[in-house]
Amino acid sequence: MTVHLLEAFNPIVGRTAFVGLFLPEPWRLSRAVVTPDVQTTVREGERQWVASGETRHVLFHGVRRERADLMVRITPGAARRPLAISAGTEGGVLTVGGHAGEFRLGRRREGWLTSRTVPVVRVRHYCPRTRRTVLLEVCGELPAEELRALLGVFQRVECHGGV
Repeated sequence: MTVHLLEAFNPIVGRTAFVGLFLPEPWRLSRAVVTPDVQTTVREGERQWVASGETRHVLFHGVRRERADLMVRITPGAARRPLAISAGTEGGVLTVGGHAGEFRLGRRREGWLTSRTVPVVRVRHYCPRTRRTVLLEVCGELPAEELRALLGVFQRVECHGGV
């Protein structure tokens, strides 16, 4: 299990963490070409956490050469609406980083001119220690069993401790 601290760097503010993600072998993580967006931060313990912002990464499976897009969106406060994806979704509740969370597995439309539907998994939880809602979304051409396996990975997300 490899620990990845998803963070942004600013020369004035320093390092600001989104989440800590524990990925099993053979998964690898690479930052996408989009620069992380941080609007507000909150300090919890020794670490500065993103209180509002978004970052994107790419997950690579080292053996099967599959890839998927990972998006982490942080919003202040607790979410007011249930987590949604398009029709035909499956969902439930789970524990994420020691907090109550919810998940949805399904498909969504992607693209503008040549749109297609892609498999997606979304996991969302509220962290009362940092007072923020964390949404993790993975989409791409992964088999359904891989998306299910990622639910277990997301349960170990670090959202307020020392990664």
